[in-house]
Amino acid sequence: MIGEVGEVPSLPEVQPFADNWSYLKAELAWLDRVLMRSLSKQRQTNQEVERVARNPADRSTSHWWKGFIALDPSKGGSIPPQNPPAQHPLGRYGNRIEVSRYQNIRLAIPTLCDRLELGHFERDLLVLCLAPEISRRYDRLYSFLNNDETNCKQPTVDLALRLFCRSDAEWRTARETFVATSPLIKRKILQLYVPNYSTARSLLSQAMLLSPKAVTYLLSEDVPIETIVAKPRTKK
Repeated sequence: MIGEVGEVPSLPEVQPFADNWSYLKAELAWLDRVLMRSLSKQRQTNQEVERVARNPADRSTSHWWKGFIALDPSKGGSIPPQNPPAQHPLGRYGNRIEVSRYQNIRLAIPTLCDRLELGHFERDLLVLCLAPEISRRYDRLYSFLNNDETNCKQPTVDLALRLFCRSDAEWRTARETFVATSPLIKRKILQLYVPNYSTARSLLSQAMLLSPKAVTYLLSEDVPIETIVAKPRTKK
């Protein structure tokens, strides 16, 4: 484990989170920035579809042909940075999380990530799926960003991969998060389902939903982690 209680971090200028809610608000502020960038990009794509489409049939099938036609050759896919900035082992707010732990301030998502040894993508999934439990504005955002015929208000696997993966390699690695043996799926913290009215059966088309117990734990200040993750058995 990283940053055990009792280990004094040498970061006197870093302020801890006041409580779990303050931490969640910081994560939602980050998520808002990610979603707004994706929203702007999708609106631009929709405008380009309208510019290219010549009839209603073109518009209704744009989800198919826009993946094969370069709408604007001058705007090719971005290349991920060769040397991305190093991340703190505890995530984007790692220093503040570390100081919070030292002061016995319980933060649910970091605690769960530590217990299950989850990676950065899995942490981001928890934030993405928890957001609609905090504000219904995310229902509307996800419905638009999913960009399919179901108007699904929950984030889909495809949306998560598009939001959080910067390269093909990251996409392939992140996809393993949704296999049956992965920690979040195996412990039924994260559930996958096919949205109503969808005829698609691919993994990408499936929506994601946190279990009620997981939501209660992640939003609370004092619900023990054992409500969703059993204590590891001690060896005799």
